[in-house]
Amino acid sequence: MKAKLTALVVAVVLAATMASPAMGFSNDVWRHALLHRINHYRIAHGRHALSGGRRLARAARAHSLNMASHHMLSHYSSSGADWLTRIRSFGYRGAWVGENLAVGPWTARHTLRAWIASPEHRANLLNGHYRVIGIGVARGTWSGQRALYITADFGGR
Repeated sequence: MKAKLTALVVAVVLAATMASPAMGFSNDVWRHALLHRINHYRIAHGRHALSGGRRLARAARAHSLNMASHHMLSHYSSSGADWLTRIRSFGYRGAWVGENLAVGPWTARHTLRAWIASPEHRANLLNGHYRVIGIGVARGTWSGQRALYITADFGGR
């Protein structure tokens, strides 16, 4: 039974990361797939895996929803709060904080590839000070197309 459950979970994660339209999967499966890919990338580059942070997850989820509802891609919220103020407002107090954003009809694999291609985003992915991450995903439209608004908030002591 345990082997069947494990095989099912692996199949769901693999399917989520290989899906052509990212829109067909639940946000939880999508977030898990992105976290798995981020941790695989970090470990391959000599960094430790990140664990999920509850406060960072709430901040990331709220920001993704805000961006989707206002059709914007910005480290500032629609109210004008900058990313650090916004993350702190969710109670995260770690000394090291960073944020990556993306928008598009992307899979977790495409999102990670885009971040790796950007020096600033790649620096967040590989920062050795980070210990926790919160990932937010919201569905919306971008340039008239269905899209995912993705926020990754990183933190460390």
